[in-house]
Amino acid sequence: MSFASPEEEIVAGIISEFTEAFAFSRTRWTRYANEVSSELSGVSMLVLQIVFRRGPITATGVSHWLDMDKSLVSRHVAKLRELDLVIATESPEDRRVQLLTVSEHATVLLNGVRERWSNAYRERLADWSDEELESLRAGLHRFNASADKLPVDGPDARCSKHAGDGDSAA
Repeated sequence: MSFASPEEEIVAGIISEFTEAFAFSRTRWTRYANEVSSELSGVSMLVLQIVFRRGPITATGVSHWLDMDKSLVSRHVAKLRELDLVIATESPEDRRVQLLTVSEHATVLLNGVRERWSNAYRERLADWSDEELESLRAGLHRFNASADKLPVDGPDARCSKHAGDGDSAA
């Protein structure tokens, strides 16, 4: 029988807390997707959010950013285009390349989602002091920025590509 070191137990606790935070986020994205259209999934909302925050962007760019198979991203983009949430235009540099941007309608919807998302976090953080909030923000920033120090060809290489971007998908 082996016992975990205090550091291993702390890291296990952090992983557990991140898992709960990810589950909360996934549930919210799915709920917001259903509010936009019963035909959308939470993943479609993530794709839409990436196009919103990073656009104009190619489907390949979205697939790299989310570390998802391009064919899967293309299916989500097709659904978003069908619902008039995403617009594809030819790249001025290469007419074979389609650049994705969100429609005006999608911008209005996403701004509403962002407001509800912020309110959900404000409710959860309502009894936190300014110092606690800043400590959480700084700690998360430091954690995300540390991905830049990972080996580029390691299992977490995707994270290192995007850790310094400054924008979140939420």
